[in-house]
Amino acid sequence: MNLRTIKNEITLMLISLSAVFILLAIFSLISAPLIFGLRVIIEAGLPFFTTTPAGPGEESPGGIYYTLIGSVLMISLSVAIAFPIGFFSGVYINEYSQTKLATLAESASHFLSEVPSIILGIFIYAIYVLATKKTSLVAGALSLSLAILPYTVVQVRESLRVIPFTYREAAYSLGLPRWKTVFFVLVPMNMRGILVGLLSAFLRAFSETAPVLFTAGAAFYGFYGLDGPSSTLPLLVWNFAKTPYENWQKLAWGASFILALVSISLSLIIRKATKEVRF
Repeated sequence: MNLRTIKNEITLMLISLSAVFILLAIFSLISAPLIFGLRVIIEAGLPFFTTTPAGPGEESPGGIYYTLIGSVLMISLSVAIAFPIGFFSGVYINEYSQTKLATLAESASHFLSEVPSIILGIFIYAIYVLATKKTSLVAGALSLSLAILPYTVVQVRESLRVIPFTYREAAYSLGLPRWKTVFFVLVPMNMRGILVGLLSAFLRAFSETAPVLFTAGAAFYGFYGLDGPSSTLPLLVWNFAKTPYENWQKLAWGASFILALVSISLSLIIRKATKEVRF
């Protein structure tokens, strides 16, 4: 066995060990909430989804009813804010990439994607929470919308960029103006890619904790409207997992199971939809 063969074998072994290590880390990360969380939900039963957290030290963990409501409303509102802005920004950046405004918009999008999400939460806290003198569901949605906006912009821009130019030329040859070509030809052609952007926005908003730490409040026992404090599943996990009470830790495990299950499901849907986009 010559030196080159030995080097190749060692390199292959190191690469294989690295791959195994990554797979084990991912498996551990996914399996822990799925195993421990599922056990909590099975033991608690339906009340886990229909009741509020039990008192500290009690036998039952209680439930996540109002946290689920807060999560759904806050995420839906954040996507409703961010996706239209991201959609039109992505279209503009793709169509008018040579203009200064498009360059500025793309730079702003990159900047938002690189800023730590907790900074976005502090920003909304400074300009909205301090102004209204209270945390609220709307404040949490605003901070989440800033976190998911750049990903929406990139997904929409890339979904339009991959469409062959021949389709655009065909539309122009029929006398269609540019805006009709974009919104009546190009966007419908890759609607699947646009929907992937929408699902990606939901996934990012669903899994974020840092942006809502200073903006949403921590209302786990009731729903107080859009202008009142609210909560999300990541926020519940953050607050309850670090307590010394076993039943609250179980509640955090159960919420982690819901987070992991939804995140994995959305990721698989996005992956499948992305693979099926062909021209």
